[in-house]
Amino acid sequence: MINRRNKKMTKRSIHWFRKGLRLHDNPALLAACENAVDVKPIFILDPWFASNARVGVNRWRFLLQTLQNLDQSLKKYNSRLHVVRGTPGEVFPELFKQWETTHLTFELDIEPYAKVRDAAVKSLAEKSGVEVMTFVSHTLYDTDKVIKANGGNPPLTYQRLQTVLSKMGAPPKPVEGPKGNLVFSVILLLTVPNKSRLFLK
Repeated sequence: MINRRNKKMTKRSIHWFRKGLRLHDNPALLAACENAVDVKPIFILDPWFASNARVGVNRWRFLLQTLQNLDQSLKKYNSRLHVVRGTPGEVFPELFKQWETTHLTFELDIEPYAKVRDAAVKSLAEKSGVEVMTFVSHTLYDTDKVIKANGGNPPLTYQRLQTVLSKMGAPPKPVEGPKGNLVFSVILLLTVPNKSRLFLK
């Protein structure tokens, strides 16, 4: 879906849903939509989690239900959630090329595996000429700023954490969800060569 009121717009975004499976309080999603002619919301089923994380049946069921709810919410914007299985390193080069992507947005993740994964994705994006925009939304505070405010070391006690946060002030207020004038794309099937495709119904 192209906003024909401004043909000069060339921004084509992918928003990568990860932990924040919601439309509200999602600054990365809003950044993807801003001045864009096309926005692709995606979720990647990374095999790493199936083999390395302790994920039981109930947790997988909850994830599926949450993705279905997210897809239902996106339908209100004439969009769908694209779910693909594969590693981000395999998936993104194909999507960047197929969708002529100019921007990739996602929320920051502070877990060790996520940091390595995200650094690799940023490198791939740079090689493809895709601008990456990341935002803090999974945690109330930017953890790097918290560590910096504590002299470069993580606070080791809850009392110390409270002291540091009191000096930093209140966290940013939640942002609103997308408005009706933001542009999303409509897709019938996600196609990534040699990868399993999922399309939520």
